[in-house]
Amino acid sequence: MVITAASTVETVQRKFPQAIVEVVEFQDEQTIVLKPEALVEVCAYLKKELEYNFLETVTAVDWPERVPRFDVVYHLLSLPHQCFLRLKVRVGLRREDHPAVPSVTGIWPGANWYEREVFDLFGIIFTDHPDLRRLLMPPDWTTHPLRKDYPLSGFDLPEPHWGGQVPYDIDPGVGEYYQQTLRTPEGRELNENRDQLNPSQEPGTLSPDASRNGSDTSLSPNGQARQNGKRRG
Repeated sequence: MVITAASTVETVQRKFPQAIVEVVEFQDEQTIVLKPEALVEVCAYLKKELEYNFLETVTAVDWPERVPRFDVVYHLLSLPHQCFLRLKVRVGLRREDHPAVPSVTGIWPGANWYEREVFDLFGIIFTDHPDLRRLLMPPDWTTHPLRKDYPLSGFDLPEPHWGGQVPYDIDPGVGEYYQQTLRTPEGRELNENRDQLNPSQEPGTLSPDASRNGSDTSLSPNGQARQNGKRRG
């Protein structure tokens, strides 16, 4: 039997009619939107019966004005039949902080880190995951950086924790707390030496001497501070 993405959609529609929310075809790509509670059963069928044996990735999309808010997206490939299929589930009710979907690690073990990444960056829980913990952010980080309401400017953290590496004790929420951009044109580049002084940015980062002597401070080629063309002792 020749299996294609289109024939896969027809087979799943016949086998699991109550599981399907929507089917979308766009530019010859097939997407099946499933109810979350049917995800594991359908995925197990796809792998065992239709040979979708490779899970390319798991990711998510945040639609903050929509209910359900999140799409969790699965990209599947059947290596024997060389066909691609996309699955989606929609989760996230209004004011639901951490929506949940079933883990598919029992079907494709490679889902482990993908699901941890989505949990870390979007705050989506994968139930029955064997080791659900943050993958990229520090373990005690309180927010999820790929949500659309996460500030582009990062958090205004106290010195010397430049770069957002130490979280607030509590989640400050969204709004007036987000005051400082870490990547403005006037700001330092990532990993740039903190000894380089820029009086127009980040109050509190200047040395006491630089603050007293005003803004006419620069660095010599060897990295030592100069004032008005003279080396400071």
